[in-house]
Amino acid sequence: MNNSLISTNAQKVLNFLIQSPGKQFLANEIEKATRISRAGVNFSLRKLAKEKLVLREKKAKIYLYSVDYNNPVIKQLKVLKTTMLLQPLVNKLKELSKKIVLFGSCARGENIASSDIDIFILADSSKAIKEKIEKSKLREKLQPIIRNSTQFVKMEKEESVFIEEIEHGITLWESKDESRI
Repeated sequence: MNNSLISTNAQKVLNFLIQSPGKQFLANEIEKATRISRAGVNFSLRKLAKEKLVLREKKAKIYLYSVDYNNPVIKQLKVLKTTMLLQPLVNKLKELSKKIVLFGSCARGENIASSDIDIFILADSSKAIKEKIEKSKLREKLQPIIRNSTQFVKMEKEESVFIEEIEHGITLWESKDESRI
């Protein structure tokens, strides 16, 4: 996540844990990864566990920590993290597209480390869009679906489930004349 939004120790700890879905960590592993003092990490973990954002599990004489992905706040933080990650690419695609929508597990905050980032792009030229995506650092994670207006109208008739998924997605950008989509 953009470091300008991550300033407190608790935010740094939470950001680290969100980046490692399904993994559990010892407090000293979190210290090393976040470069926060032992006291700072322990205070943050206690606070986050009390707020039910972090799960604390005792195994033998040690505590393991992980993020609680069932918490709606965590899901929204994951969505924010993904949208911020996509913002530089979206800025490059604006001039070439009519609409860009994040959909699927990333839009719902249900993505895991191996999840693709699904984006729908409405544009006249898919070639120019693909060239920009190929130059992006995210090219390996992205699953772009690029359609022109004619193809989109056809999709509305033939692929209603997919259209519904897009409609429930997050609009990252759209030109003023495309707001009906």
